[in-house]
Amino acid sequence: MLFFVLMLTFVVAAIAVVYKVLTGYVACGVLCKIAVLSILTLSWFAPIWLRLLRRFGVGGMFYDVSYKIGYFMMGFVLILSMLIIARDILWYMMYLFSGKAHVLNPDNMHSVCVLNSVTIGLALLISAYGFFEAHQSIEIQNIKIEDERVKKETKFVVASDMHINATTPIKHIQNMINIINAQNPDYILLVGDIADDLPQKAIKKVNLLSALKAKKVYISLGNHEYYNRPYAWMDAFTKLNFVVLQNSGEELDGTGIYVGGVPDSSAASVHYQRTFSGADHLYRILLAHTPADFKNADKHYFDMQFSGHTHGGQIFPFQYITKRANNGYLSGLYKEGKTNLFVMKGIGYWGPPMRVLATPDIVVFTLKP
Repeated sequence: MLFFVLMLTFVVAAIAVVYKVLTGYVACGVLCKIAVLSILTLSWFAPIWLRLLRRFGVGGMFYDVSYKIGYFMMGFVLILSMLIIARDILWYMMYLFSGKAHVLNPDNMHSVCVLNSVTIGLALLISAYGFFEAHQSIEIQNIKIEDERVKKETKFVVASDMHINATTPIKHIQNMINIINAQNPDYILLVGDIADDLPQKAIKKVNLLSALKAKKVYISLGNHEYYNRPYAWMDAFTKLNFVVLQNSGEELDGTGIYVGGVPDSSAASVHYQRTFSGADHLYRILLAHTPADFKNADKHYFDMQFSGHTHGGQIFPFQYITKRANNGYLSGLYKEGKTNLFVMKGIGYWGPPMRVLATPDIVVFTLKP
């Protein structure tokens, strides 16, 4: 509830500030003001009105287009808000330190108009870059570990946060699949938020993952599977021949390696002892969607934890908020004692179809004797 109140306060404040900056200091008629306020409000509240459209049975091409435009605009106004706040702080400081030069006067309508146009243009450029980064660039992280318990060199590809829904472009899903398969893994590990819609809406898109090539695909559930009928998704993943790890795990034959998985802790109970029962003599990998739990986890049960959830902040500067909300874990490798945690930025995106300074990634994890 507190998070919801804080977010609502932030959104309302952002709408008020941007509306005032864009319309309050320049010549702008009533229709112009209504249009600006409507665009800002609809963009910020896109998740709400899109959910209402879905609830009232709106679908097909109209919903797909509305979804893409609505969430793109949400990302755009978010970036625009951040730019305006940063710009005005810098502008006011320059105005004071310049001896209050007329051209830098915040009451100079011509300067306001020029800077508003430049800021909107810059926000559009950053949004376009963020769209490209989210769909085209996937960073491949490589980790190699040697351990005496490992009997055979084994390569894993680990991915999280695909967020496949009814509107996810097929080309985007195929691109993710092709990049994973190109690494020639022995095993594929999927760490939650692979699906992000009701099964009846997104099952055709998720079924494309049957093209993943490995001896086995293991999956643990994230919070977004739990938002959308988790047991139905478990059944769907099982039909794809994925091994669903729900406080459970299994030894990889002849490797000396054990893979276990727990559910997202915000939705179900986590049991490390049950997950790794009888695996003490093996190298133990844990799939746990949320990294925040690592801080207080029973780390003697496992050697390497893979998590996602954070998206690396997805859109700068939310890296700082995201890191704080996840007990200081954002992305990359962390080590506490003898136990490692790797937090992925994810391979997809949630909400705005863009990433800014948070390039999507997968992990190629190689274990050697």
